[in-house]
Amino acid sequence: MTDLPALLHSLVWIMDERPGWIQMDADPKRLPNALAYARAYAVRIEKRRGHPNMTTGLKRDNHFLPVCYQKGFADSSGKVWVKFANQGKAVHCHPRCVGKEWNLYIRTTGDVEDDKFEDFFNEQVENDFARLTRRVKRDQNGLTGLPGKELGALGKFVASQTVRTLANKQCMEEQIGRGLNTNEFLTEMGKQMKAMMQRWKSDPPAFDFYTSLPYLKERFITGDNPVLVVQEFDNAIWTPTENPRQVVAAVEGLLDNPKTSFRVAVSPYICVYLRVNGGGEAHLPPQTMEASEVRSFNDLIRKQCHVFTLAKDKASLA
Repeated sequence: MTDLPALLHSLVWIMDERPGWIQMDADPKRLPNALAYARAYAVRIEKRRGHPNMTTGLKRDNHFLPVCYQKGFADSSGKVWVKFANQGKAVHCHPRCVGKEWNLYIRTTGDVEDDKFEDFFNEQVENDFARLTRRVKRDQNGLTGLPGKELGALGKFVASQTVRTLANKQCMEEQIGRGLNTNEFLTEMGKQMKAMMQRWKSDPPAFDFYTSLPYLKERFITGDNPVLVVQEFDNAIWTPTENPRQVVAAVEGLLDNPKTSFRVAVSPYICVYLRVNGGGEAHLPPQTMEASEVRSFNDLIRKQCHVFTLAKDKASLA
C-alpha cells in the first residue's frame, strides 16, 4: 500500500487573534458536498446484514462519536437532540443510535478480521473520558482540581476524536482523489493519533476551560466532527468580517505551532481549549465566555459538521 500524506483534518480555522473576528477568504472548492455526504452516510448506517464471510462476534456498530461523549449533552430523559443534514427537523434520539458507522473500525489481515481499534477506543480512551465527562456535567462552572490522570484522559479523547471521524476519512479521500478502504483509513488514522498522543505526553498542552454560564440561553453544541482545530494569527489591519476559510494541515505543523488550539465542547455549558506547548497547566474554574463567543463557537461547529449537529435542547439546533 502506498503511504498516504500525513494529513490531519479537513477543517483548520485560521483566525485573527482579535476577539470576536475571523479574518479569512472562503475557498468553496474545499467544502464537502454536505448533502451528498449525508445521504451516503444515511445509506451506510442502514447496512446491518452480515456478509457470509464475516467473522462473528466482532463489535461492528462502531461509534465515531462515542456514546459516553454524547451523554454529556443528554437531557433528563437520557436522550439528545440531533439535526441531520438531510432532514429538516431535529429528532430526539438515544446516543446509542447516533454517530455510528457499520464496520468503520474493523481491520482485515489476510482473511482474518479483528476489532482491536474498537477495543482500543473503548479501553484506552472512552472509559477514562466517561468518568471525566460525568464530573464535568455534575460540577459545570464549579469544576476545579482536575488531576493529571483526568487531564490525560481529556487529551487522549481530543487526539482520537480529531482523527477517528468520517470527516477525517473524507478529507484523506479528497486529497488523494479516491476512496480509502478500511485498512488504509485505520493505518493513517493510527499514525495521526499516535503522533498527537506521543507529542502531548512529552509536551502537554494547556487546558483552558470556559463556560457559557450564567447565560442560560446560550449552550454549546457539538456534532459528527466535534473538534475545532484553530490557528490564530495577528492581523495588521483589523477588518470586521467573518469569513471562515478551510485549510488542510499536517499533524507535525499543527503540533509545532504555538498558535494552534484544539477546541471541543464537553457539555452544553463547558468547553475546553487545548493550547499547543502549554505545559500541561489546567486553568480552572472555567472562565465565562461571552454569549457572542458561544454563538461563534457553535457557528463553526455547524460549518464543519456535514452529517449532523447535536445538542441538549432542540432550540440550540435552530
